[in-house]
Amino acid sequence: MATIKEIARKANVSTATVSKALNSRHDVSAETRRRILEIAKSHNFVPSASAKNLKLQRTENIGVIFCRESQPLSGNPFYSRVLEGIEAESAINNYNLVLHLLPNEYRDTLPKMIREKQVDGLILVGVMSEDFIRRLAEVKIICVLVDPKIHLENMSQVLIDNEHGAFQATQYLINFGHKRIGFISGDLERLSFNLRLKGYRKALKYNGIEFDERLIVTGGIEKGYDHTTQLLQLESRPTAIFSANDINAIFGYKAISDAGLKIPDDISVIGFDDIELSKISNPPLSTMRVYKEEMGSIAVRVLLQMMRNEIDKPLTTMIPIKLVERSSVSTAKTK
Repeated sequence: MATIKEIARKANVSTATVSKALNSRHDVSAETRRRILEIAKSHNFVPSASAKNLKLQRTENIGVIFCRESQPLSGNPFYSRVLEGIEAESAINNYNLVLHLLPNEYRDTLPKMIREKQVDGLILVGVMSEDFIRRLAEVKIICVLVDPKIHLENMSQVLIDNEHGAFQATQYLINFGHKRIGFISGDLERLSFNLRLKGYRKALKYNGIEFDERLIVTGGIEKGYDHTTQLLQLESRPTAIFSANDINAIFGYKAISDAGLKIPDDISVIGFDDIELSKISNPPLSTMRVYKEEMGSIAVRVLLQMMRNEIDKPLTTMIPIKLVERSSVSTAKTK
């Protein structure tokens, strides 16, 4: 396979002229361009993508960073779907993905893909420490956050409409006559869970139902069994439980069964996320659908707009949610 220099020598022109012809520049005559292209074709010349990208100062790679939590990414029913959306949208736009799993404790070392400028921009998914985000701001790499732990005014973000979704979920239970509604969730330091609790409390207040701190159990995204057991042991147990994530709701199913109760005859349950397991749980879980693939897809679109300078200030995109009615909620029993 010939090089640009060899093509230039055979065509009796400069390497600059060969480059212009190969890139369809207008300051090369039609006859010269035809001759150069014929020589390039006859010698099976293929332009170096890496050299072209180096000149354009881009890699055509998008970095994706996930925080490594208690379970592997492949086993995370929420974020694995977000990644599918990122991957599909990147492929449509001819970008490659470079994936990095960040340890829970950031140790002041940026991933290699950032240090060596192997990516044109970053998508950060899930819980990230403030220290890590601060370091990214210092190196001035373009970033979009998906479902972040905290809200940052100076960075583009793709968020779930957590508060309104939680309001809808709680209102749905209230519409079935439930007034004593338990709430279980992960750590309230996480923005999404904090906002879901806020939406739950707003729905209670809107309907004139007194808030009871004893009905709130939080901490840990896979502690639904323990959380639900704690609620069931109350002297006046709830008639319904709103779980701020489906995993906790489904783990809570066993606690309810172990207590000799049935869903929804004895207690109603509604979740949040609409992961695949919610469809095949017994009974199928009523929940709030989060459009996970769309979150990943939108994050890529926003990132590309920022990289093309089409967005000149941080952009927050709020993804709507949808109530999915299944079989885990029924009318509250009157005592």
